[in-house]
Amino acid sequence: MTLLALEESRNLAEWLRLLAQPQRLTILSALLDGPHAVSEIETMTGIGQPTLSQHLGTLRRSGLIESQRESRAISYCMADTPDAARARMLLMTLRPDGQAVTPSAAAPLRKANTQAASQDGARFARIVRPLSR
Repeated sequence: MTLLALEESRNLAEWLRLLAQPQRLTILSALLDGPHAVSEIETMTGIGQPTLSQHLGTLRRSGLIESQRESRAISYCMADTPDAARARMLLMTLRPDGQAVTPSAAAPLRKANTQAASQDGARFARIVRPLSR
């Protein structure tokens, strides 16, 4: 195994520091099964809206998640970047329940929306079904 250079070690430590926050891990785990609107993420995670917005902004700026605006609603999904793929793999590996998420379910939002828009024309509203318990 190759020894990490000091700068590589610093970059890795900074990336791990980004993930070493329970609320951010909760948000990322909520996005493993696909895109969700902010209100859905708030309901799923129990994180209040102001705190949720701060964490979503941090994760978006880091390139781990992406946002998509539809009218007034904003949806988030895991980004299609190497860092996001590493975070996804890390979360799936370390989950206590051992459940894995299929790669197709974690596909980026922009690809799904591009296909839907080309088939359905303009989209002005999105109907969200309640989560079954």
